[in-house]
Amino acid sequence: RTYRSTLSRHILPALGRKKLGEVSQDDVDRLLRSRKTPAVRTNVSRVLRSLYLAAVDQGEGGLTAVPFRLHVPKPQVARGLDSSKVATPEQVRALAEALPDYLSLAAYLAAIMSLRLGEVLGLQRGDFEGLDSPGLAVLHIRRQWNSKSYGGGAAYSAPKAGSEGVLAVPEELAAQVRAHLERWVGEAEASPLFPSVTDPSRPLSQTRFDEEWRAARVKAGMPTFRFHDLRHTGLTLYAQAGATLSEIMARGRHKHPEVAVRYQHATLERDRANAAVLGAAFG
Repeated sequence: RTYRSTLSRHILPALGRKKLGEVSQDDVDRLLRSRKTPAVRTNVSRVLRSLYLAAVDQGEGGLTAVPFRLHVPKPQVARGLDSSKVATPEQVRALAEALPDYLSLAAYLAAIMSLRLGEVLGLQRGDFEGLDSPGLAVLHIRRQWNSKSYGGGAAYSAPKAGSEGVLAVPEELAAQVRAHLERWVGEAEASPLFPSVTDPSRPLSQTRFDEEWRAARVKAGMPTFRFHDLRHTGLTLYAQAGATLSEIMARGRHKHPEVAVRYQHATLERDRANAAVLGAAFG
């Protein structure tokens, strides 16, 4: 939906009358110069590049290569993670308890399983396996509940690219999931884990969840803490438990190591503190 908007508002008015192979470097440079902000220029570059890479891949317009150069800035990834984005287990518990009963599990799933909000709301009963087998429970990440679906409106869609996966569920969380399923979720495998209060066949909307979350974080004394920060919390604690970079990438379902490296800094800080204690012991 975002790509479609960029295409219709910025690219097609400037280039839409040309054939794919007729678009020149000058055309692209002129288009980008005419956009007012860096953010818009970045979005136009990203969509135009994706469009042409798809055309080359499919052999459209006789293209064998993209006929112009495009620079799409990569997002800057902080080497460390702001400590304000990491909650303690006690704070996570306070946030969960501040949410309505039917949503409290969402806070634990985001923190312990390092899930994004769309992935949490997209969960269904059938995504859990082995809940009755101690130590063997797993969660399948198969979809997200997307508020910006291609056709307009909210709908299920694939998770963020490369984010599908199977994650181990600790027994403490498995017990909470079992209780939640029994109390709040329909019997069908496709029943939403967090059903809408008006239509149980559909997940709760992100808008409604956000209203509950904002109230809960104020009640818990954390008025600026974002739901997505629970994912940061889980991955930081996972790193502090001794996880390797590849294990952090697998748990967070990251495609690029530079993103997962942020969480290793928490391990490095702990190592420095421990090293200081060790040094003091030797005088």
